[in-house]
Amino acid sequence: MSATNKIAFIIGNGTSRKNVNLKQLSSSGKTYGCNALYRDFPELDYLLAIDEGMLTVIKNVDFSETNTSVIIPPENERWEHSDYNPQRRRSNAGMCAMLEAIRHGSQMLYCLGFDFILDGERSVDNMYSGTPHYDQPFAANESDNSYRVKYLQWFVNQNSKVTFVMIIPDTAPVSKYIAELGKLRNVIFIRTSTFLKKLKTAGE
Repeated sequence: MSATNKIAFIIGNGTSRKNVNLKQLSSSGKTYGCNALYRDFPELDYLLAIDEGMLTVIKNVDFSETNTSVIIPPENERWEHSDYNPQRRRSNAGMCAMLEAIRHGSQMLYCLGFDFILDGERSVDNMYSGTPHYDQPFAANESDNSYRVKYLQWFVNQNSKVTFVMIIPDTAPVSKYIAELGKLRNVIFIRTSTFLKKLKTAGE
């Protein structure tokens, strides 16, 4: 993994990324994060949010010392694309971050903390659950996960020239969602330990 503007890291807030030193990512590509990520990783390149509560918080944060660019997607892009679903369910910040990275010319997206692909039978927790503006138990349920995975499959197919590298924990079983996404030719799964080795090699 060498530093290039063709590589981007899309950082979701699922707990599977908690052992990754996010600061190591910056030397190998641009970093795109979601919602409250700035609390732990203020040096990220781009921060995105679509929920009003988090947008209100972010608008009052001073990013002048970190040079983080805050991207607030227009209202139309905060919903699933009408070509996929004419009724348009709400999208999520992670998908919006992927879209921005592709717009910026990235051709390989390393995706961390997208835990909705891991297990279809249980809720998926969030790194910031129980913290300010995540006051309520913050977990995606089986229905949420199913919709997100289906939309991700569509999005990946629409961007067939982009490679999506999904980082999953070493101990994670191959869920039904991973199996489905794995059928797509431009999706790759690598374990966290392998990913960390790549980062270490890139930094040497």
